[in-house]
Amino acid sequence: MQFSAAIFDLDGTLCDTIGDLHTSMNEMLCTVGLPQVSRETVLASINNGAREFVRGCLPEELQRDEQTLDRCLAIYKECYARHYLDTTYAYSGMPELVADLRAAGYRLGVLSNKHDEMVKTIISKVYGDDAFDDYAVWGGSSMFPLKPDPAAAFYIAGTLRARPDQTAFIGDSHVDIATAINAGMFPVGVSWGYRSAQVLRDAGAKAVCSSIDELRKLLLGK
Repeated sequence: MQFSAAIFDLDGTLCDTIGDLHTSMNEMLCTVGLPQVSRETVLASINNGAREFVRGCLPEELQRDEQTLDRCLAIYKECYARHYLDTTYAYSGMPELVADLRAAGYRLGVLSNKHDEMVKTIISKVYGDDAFDDYAVWGGSSMFPLKPDPAAAFYIAGTLRARPDQTAFIGDSHVDIATAINAGMFPVGVSWGYRSAQVLRDAGAKAVCSSIDELRKLLLGK
């Protein structure tokens, strides 16, 4: 299939962010006197925005205590603001693929449930200001509902002047696949991130790539 545009998820797709997420979560938990969590708990809790991420890392008896959740979320945001660029890095080969896609005429965007300002900063610091199209890099904000709602994906496609059915939506989670399906885009899963290939297939991915070379072949045919 031929595409004119591609929209990428950030965490687990373009960048490995798990170290900074884990550090920030455990710093928050330590601050409020709660048990720290494993990397596996952090992985299991991500994808649905910061509030649900914090909820999933709290002890089970506190997960429905919205007042406690509010307090923990506020502290977590302060912690992550200090740490979100400590160890976050681009997956090896991904900056080169993004550059090759641009050279081939692709129009490129990013959509994450991470806070919008942080998404823009990470992309700028890790990929540079010219890797993706202007006004096509978005995170969570008051402008749009979070993924899997397709509103932000539609907006980015409009900014890219791309039809949804000619746009590949690429991500590492069931939330990304659902977003692509909801937006009428081609859902591509990548299994080097935070969810397994089986989770992505079960969610409805039409293609699952286990390496950046496989993604390159899918998008560029080589």
